[in-house]
Amino acid sequence: MSRFKKLLAPALVSLLCIGHAHSETLDPTLLKVMGVYGPHSQFAGPYVGAKFGVNWSNISGENGRSHTTMFPGILGGVNYDVGPVVLGFEGFADFHAGSVTKKDAGLDLKLGMPVNGNIMPYARVGFTGPWPTARFHYGAGVEYKFAKNWSVAGEYTGDTTSDGGANWNNNSLTLGLHYYFF
Repeated sequence: MSRFKKLLAPALVSLLCIGHAHSETLDPTLLKVMGVYGPHSQFAGPYVGAKFGVNWSNISGENGRSHTTMFPGILGGVNYDVGPVVLGFEGFADFHAGSVTKKDAGLDLKLGMPVNGNIMPYARVGFTGPWPTARFHYGAGVEYKFAKNWSVAGEYTGDTTSDGGANWNNNSLTLGLHYYFF
């Protein structure tokens, strides 16, 4: 995992630089291949980001305990305009090693409704894992686009599962910074 973390930061920075260099000159055909047709909302298209948050979790049963920890995370996804709503797919990894669920990674479906062009409340559902098991993941948030390629998002996410006679609860509040490639 240590080697992965050492490679992740430079890769994310490189991806952001490449995306910014080409964001002004993307060919409309390329946008159509990615499923984005103009005119489009400010939230349509591919993006990457980083987040920081607080996680509180607990496990019931014989070895019951609870834990609260601060953690970083990364994410990436793509959003599509579907009429007046934005439909997106987002992959994420949360590195809250102190949590009872350790590290989580997953894929969520996002559904948002842009308001005033640059504010988008959204809901999310999907799956996360891998420890203690793969489980249903849900949440809600608000994203604010403060520049052409940049946004901030605040969100709540949670998941629960039962495994080995214990119940696991995992909740997070995060603040994230997203970079949109166009």
